[in-house]
Amino acid sequence: MNPGARPARSCEPLSTDVGNEGRDRPPSRSRHLTIPPRFLRAFPGHPLEVAEARHFVERALADCPAVSDAVLLASELATNAVQHSATGEGGAFAVAISHGPGRVRLTVTDDGSGGHPAIAAAEELATSGRGLVLVDCLAVRWGYSGPGERGRETGRAQKSTVWFELACL
Repeated sequence: MNPGARPARSCEPLSTDVGNEGRDRPPSRSRHLTIPPRFLRAFPGHPLEVAEARHFVERALADCPAVSDAVLLASELATNAVQHSATGEGGAFAVAISHGPGRVRLTVTDDGSGGHPAIAAAEELATSGRGLVLVDCLAVRWGYSGPGERGRETGRAQKSTVWFELACL
């Protein structure tokens, strides 16, 4: 095995249930323990900004062995923020990176949507729809917080956050 290479993991496609019953680590809807972010940046809700978010994560975690996984997963979450939340309608998303002993936590906060993050089964030849499957396969833990529904009085979406943790040894 190459130094720094990760052993192969089997990761079956998941059901569309948010709870993922039967999985050993379902996404957490509860608040995650916070580590103060060492890096934080906001990006306009435009598809071209996803590449900027990747570069931000790559620079921030340059010395972390998990940098490539963090960049990939951050890209997936930023893409979801732009495509599936009010962020893509002229809003913004933020990427926060917390780096503690042996782990890195990355959060993407967007302008909210009408639903919760859900792992969806993608067609075999589909070019999209696998972002949260990748997060579930590569992250040690992941989850989300936020109401996932539009505010009743203002009609505006409420902020939501999707986060993941990676081992960084």
